[in-house]
Amino acid sequence: MAEGKKKGIGKIILVVLAVLVVVGAIGSMANGANSSSGDASAADANQPAEQAAEVQAPEPEPYTVTEEVMDTSNGFAVYIDGTLTNNTENEVGYIQVEYNLYDADGAQVGTALANTNNLQPGGTWKFEALGTASPDEVVSFELIDVTGF
Repeated sequence: MAEGKKKGIGKIILVVLAVLVVVGAIGSMANGANSSSGDASAADANQPAEQAAEVQAPEPEPYTVTEEVMDTSNGFAVYIDGTLTNNTENEVGYIQVEYNLYDADGAQVGTALANTNNLQPGGTWKFEALGTASPDEVVSFELIDVTGF
């Protein structure tokens, strides 16, 4: 008779384990559905502190170009004057600004560029980019690239 009770208890334990596995699987599926359905509060609550710390404000641009003005008064060249600021905490050994120059139809007719060396952290550079197009053709310009290293 004791042997029969042991088999009965074993069956009960097996049923209890099976129920726990099913409940755990259902709970796991429900948590997965919450995080994939856009429930940010549930996803954030389950997110480790390390991952939450990775979400930061975007880095500021390393360089800012302002006060851009085109000068076509010279009969042989186009100039674009402006100011570049080094927003980094490092000296920039070489830095260059590049512009595309456009005619009235929006077609590119040339380029303009300027470069300098040893721009200090937080420093500003008043540049004059020299253009390769005929001044009477150029009606607009666009900053294409700032290269610094």
